[in-house]
Amino acid sequence: MDAIKKKMQAMKIEKDNALDRADAAEEKVRQITEKLERVEEELRDTQKKMMQTENDLDKAQEDLAAATSQLEEKEKKVQEVRGVPQ
Repeated sequence: MDAIKKKMQAMKIEKDNALDRADAAEEKVRQITEKLERVEEELRDTQKKMMQTENDLDKAQEDLAAATSQLEEKEKKVQEVRGVPQ
C-alpha cells in the first residue's frame, strides 16, 4: 500500500512539474509571439518609410532633370544672345 501511495505521490509531483514546464513554455511562446508582432510592425513601418523615401528620390530626380533641362535651354539662349555659335 505504501508503495502505491509513494508511486502516486511521485506521479503527482511529475505531473505538477510537467504542468509548470508547460506553463513556462506557453509564457515563452506568448512573449516570443509578442516580440515577433512588434518586429513585424516595425518592418512594415520601415518598408513604408523606404517606399516614401524612394518616391521622394524619384520626385527629386525628376525635378533635377527638369531643372537641368531648363538650365541648358537658358544657357543656350544666353549663348545665342551673346552671339556665340553652338
